[in-house]
Amino acid sequence: METYNEKIKKRIMFSKDSDYYFITYNSLLILDNLKCYENKSNFCDYRKLIFILPFISEKNLLKLAIKQTPLRNEELRILEDIYINAKLREPLLKSILFSMEKKGLIILEKNKSRKSIDVRLRTNVLSENYLNSSLFNIETNNLNNFKSKYKRLNVINLESLIDKLFKKNGVMIWDI
Repeated sequence: METYNEKIKKRIMFSKDSDYYFITYNSLLILDNLKCYENKSNFCDYRKLIFILPFISEKNLLKLAIKQTPLRNEELRILEDIYINAKLREPLLKSILFSMEKKGLIILEKNKSRKSIDVRLRTNVLSENYLNSSLFNIETNNLNNFKSKYKRLNVINLESLIDKLFKKNGVMIWDI
C-alpha cells in the first residue's frame, strides 16, 4: 500500500515545505498522535511543529534525525537547510494555526510561564477517518519513529528540541 501512496503523492507535484494543506494536515496529525486534545494535554510552543514537519514527511530526513553515527558534511548541510527553512516558515505556520483556531479546529493558549503559545485539538471536531486516512500512513509511521528517538515532544521546550535535532549534530544556529 505504501508504494501506491508514494505514486499518488509524486503525481501531485507540489512543494511540501510551503503547501498550506500539507502543513495543516500534518500539524493536525502530530497533535492527534501526541494526544494533544482539549481537557487532556497541550502541545507546548506551537513553533516546534514547523521543525518536526520535515522529518515526518520524508523517510530520508527522518533517518538523519535518528542517526546514531556522526553526520557527513552533505548530511550536515541538509540539516542546516531544514533549520533555516523552518525558521523562515514560522510565520506561515502561525497564520495556518490562527486560521484553524478561527474555524474551531484547535485551541491556541498563551502559556505565561513558558512565554509561548500552546496548541490543542478540539475534541470531536474532526472525523476519525480524516486523521486516520491510509494515504498518510507513511507520515504516521515516520512520526512514531521520530517519537521513539525524541521523547515527550508535546512538553519539551523549543530550545531543547532544537538542541537535540540540530546543535548536537553540529548545525550552527542563531538565537531563537
